[in-house]
Amino acid sequence: MSTVRQIYELLRWELKLEWRDKYALASIFLYVVTTVVIVYLAVGRGLEGQIFNALYWIVLFFGAMVAATRSFLREGGRRHLYYYTVADPLALLFSKLIFNLLLIWAIGALTYGLLSLFAPTQAIVRPLPFWLGMLLGGLGLSTILTFVSAIAARAGGNGTLMAILSFPLVIPLLKLMLDAGLYALDLGTNDWTQPLYLTVVINLVSLAVAVILFPFVWRD
Repeated sequence: MSTVRQIYELLRWELKLEWRDKYALASIFLYVVTTVVIVYLAVGRGLEGQIFNALYWIVLFFGAMVAATRSFLREGGRRHLYYYTVADPLALLFSKLIFNLLLIWAIGALTYGLLSLFAPTQAIVRPLPFWLGMLLGGLGLSTILTFVSAIAARAGGNGTLMAILSFPLVIPLLKLMLDAGLYALDLGTNDWTQPLYLTVVINLVSLAVAVILFPFVWRD
């Protein structure tokens, strides 16, 4: 079976498992809704631009962390042995990465919708940089967190290890996304392309490292 076909089948299986086990997805989206509502109750409807931008990426980041942490927790024991013998490691990596990417994008769209609902006065002045930042930032978060999740899973499923490894890797990415968000809110620099270009570079480097090292991590 070709790698592309394996990616498709593994992704389809991942979606089927998540749909069957809905409480995990529900807990992630409940976290997003609860966080936004608590912020609204605390500060009211008048969110300033900087707070809006910071809250958006805080919620998105921790939602991505929760989603990615689960990526390889199910792949222990017999299932790991099964995947080990029949699946291409890169097919497994990309199926997890794509699933996490779709989930992060869904979290991003939901978070924006809720923040806009509870803070309608804070409009996105320039939508293109904001949504490009969300799409590219989501790709970067998915790549980094999926790979780090694999390392943590092979080390015994240590969530602390994942937090320690991922923190220094995602901070530069989040800083760039915050800059793009400030421009979208008409609060930052006039050069919005540089953060997005640098985000693309980070994404490519992260993806290259994951592709090169993941087979060794998985086969260990």
